[in-house]
Amino acid sequence: MKNLFIALCLLLYTSVATAQINITETFDGVGTLDWSEYADKDVSALIEMGALDLEVKKEGFIVLCHTDLPVIPEYDFKVTAKLLIPKIDEKEFGILFDMDEDYNRQGLVFMEDKFIACKYNGNTRIAGNSYELPIKLAKSRNRNMEVTIERKGGRIIVYYDNIEIFKQKRPFYDAKLSFFTTTKLKVEELIVEQPYTGD
Repeated sequence: MKNLFIALCLLLYTSVATAQINITETFDGVGTLDWSEYADKDVSALIEMGALDLEVKKEGFIVLCHTDLPVIPEYDFKVTAKLLIPKIDEKEFGILFDMDEDYNRQGLVFMEDKFIACKYNGNTRIAGNSYELPIKLAKSRNRNMEVTIERKGGRIIVYYDNIEIFKQKRPFYDAKLSFFTTTKLKVEELIVEQPYTGD
């Protein structure tokens, strides 16, 4: 009887251990995720020297780099991005995630003095129905910042540097993720966690 109990415990542990996703993308050449790298005379989004490096070379442009997250949208998950911002100024950077049937995406926009949660379609911010919060990112060079997006109990919760700045009950359609900037941005690490995948 004792052996049967131990065998059942091991079986349960094995099924729980396999029913989760835990990925750490370090951009060191053996990446797990498929990023949309590209470069031209105006913008570039390339994995180099252990980071996803986004750069706008011409004023007025925006650069985005996309991937599909290997999570199941119906279940809770967490995505943590470790960023390096070469310069904090009036320009913007951030994350786009999710995509509905009309190709709208949720935008999380950071600037020196505010955070904006809004909809994007393509590279364009959709006017109206946005949420703004005053924040203060000190002007500095090479600032490290951690941004976490968590889906929990039907809500999307966003943190930067462990400070909760946004919470919204909303449906989640498709596990798309993009980083964007109007200047320069480095993504040094991306951690994707989903404790339960329905298995």
